[in-house]
Amino acid sequence: MPRLSLYLFLITIISGLSFQHASGQDATRTPAAPLIAIQNPLPGQALQGLVTIQGDLNVPGFISAEVSFAYRGDPRGTWFLIAEIDRIPAEGLIAEWDTTALTDSDYDLRVQLHTDEGLVTVEILGVRVRNYSPVETDTPAPTASPAPQDTPVPTHTSTPTATPIPPTHTPLPPNPVQVTREEVLSSLGRGALIALGLFTLLGLYQALRRLGRRD
Repeated sequence: MPRLSLYLFLITIISGLSFQHASGQDATRTPAAPLIAIQNPLPGQALQGLVTIQGDLNVPGFISAEVSFAYRGDPRGTWFLIAEIDRIPAEGLIAEWDTTALTDSDYDLRVQLHTDEGLVTVEILGVRVRNYSPVETDTPAPTASPAPQDTPVPTHTSTPTATPIPPTHTPLPPNPVQVTREEVLSSLGRGALIALGLFTLLGLYQALRRLGRRD
């Protein structure tokens, strides 16, 4: 009987210690982080010009907030500050982001909220800045296919045959260098006179040489 009492006493002590340990764990458990919602912009949205970043930062224990952006897929993970907020924004306007100073590309947005309970981060991924390039279509419009009974019947179009056209002879323009009969006769006469003159001069030359030899 004394041994049974000892067992019961030990069980009571162990149970009390386990209860105190569990109660201590509950007392030091970190409360759930507050939720913040961003209404604009949305992930994947195309942005142009001055963009208003809107959301609800009205959470208990608010201290400050930061809004930043980064290049989508940047392996360095570099974030660039857009705005610092030291009080809860009114009417949901968190910050304004001037995208005209950026190169058209895909970016990520980040809102970091500092509270009494710790740091809360929300990211808006893949927003598309398109100030200087066309905005892509988010979802291709479906194309309607004709029903089987509405399939148009192909029609045969006769191929036109070419009718041969006889060639037409275009008269040639008159030759500007054409020689007339009169010009030919005139040229022959002038040539004969020149030849006669040459033979005469040659005969005189020969006669003069003979006279010189005799002397």
